Amino acid sequence: MRLIAATAICLCLALAIMPEAAQAQVGRRNFIEPLVAEDANPSNELDMIPQWVKLAHGSLLSVSGSFEKQLSRNFSIELGSGWNDPSCQAHRACSLATVTRIGRHRQRRITSQLLSGFQDLEVLTKYAFFESAAHEVRLAMGTDMFFGAGNPSAGASTHTFGGPIFMFSKGMGDIPDSAVLRYLKPFAIQGDMEDLMRTGGTQSNQVISDAVISYQLSYLSDYVRDIGLPAPIRDLSPFAEFTYDQYIKGGRGATQPDLRILPGVAYVNGPVQVSVATGFSLNQVDTQAMHAAAYAMLSLTLDQMIPEFGWTPL
Repeated sequence: MRLIAATAICLCLALAIMPEAAQAQVGRRNFIEPLVAEDANPSNELDMIPQWVKLAHGSLLSVSGSFEKQLSRNFSIELGSGWNDPSCQAHRACSLATVTRIGRHRQRRITSQLLSGFQDLEVLTKYAFFESAAHEVRLAMGTDMFFGAGNPSAGASTHTFGGPIFMFSKGMGDIPDSAVLRYLKPFAIQGDMEDLMRTGGTQSNQVISDAVISYQLSYLSDYVRDIGLPAPIRDLSPFAEFTYDQYIKGGRGATQPDLRILPGVAYVNGPVQVSVATGFSLNQVDTQAMHAAAYAMLSLTLDQMIPEFGWTPL
């Protein structure tokens, strides 16, 4: 808990020194960075995601991070990994499947005692093949690979997983500008769909789909109606993330889908975003890992902080 408190203090200090200006990603829309879902916007970003989960026989503190670099305007590559640090009761085994991803993707379910150590190494490529500024839409496709470079007892895989991923971002700014409907314009939805295939051993695929719905108060004030929100409030974006995760085990059928929701709020100030959320299971698949949960994220848009990070070789 002291580590979480220290992280919160550092985030507040970072917010205090950051500039106000922000660069729109698609037309007038500046999409928030999701906690779980992979967005469709190639960028130069550094994300840090601490999380705390109360277990049936202990708790887990973990920190995952990712670094994304644009190689061209529409293409980027992302590297991600994380560290798990469990605290189990004496003579008890801590086991769970966490909801926060490695960079962005959930680790596999652990059926033995959970130990401290690194998770998988993720390498994700992203190519944005369609964009419409008028409709605030961007679509992207890519590949997502997970290499078992960490400790299997800490959540790392024993085999490489990889497959295609589809990503989308859509703002509702093109809704008709009527007296009532215009207040729906600040809504935005982002999400992904992917199929991760195991490259060795028994055939096993992990099917994942995530979506985040947000309501951006800054968009309301700037492009719909200024209702007099003070600066700290107008920079908030309440959101809810929905996650779906299921394993397909060859001819042996599939596991029960793991469905969860993460309600939270994001604060965006120029190149800095701070998000906090909690998590709930929608179908109680993994009840021992969902007694209580807290998630946070610090996301830095590096090319807005240091223009040299915006350089692209292609």
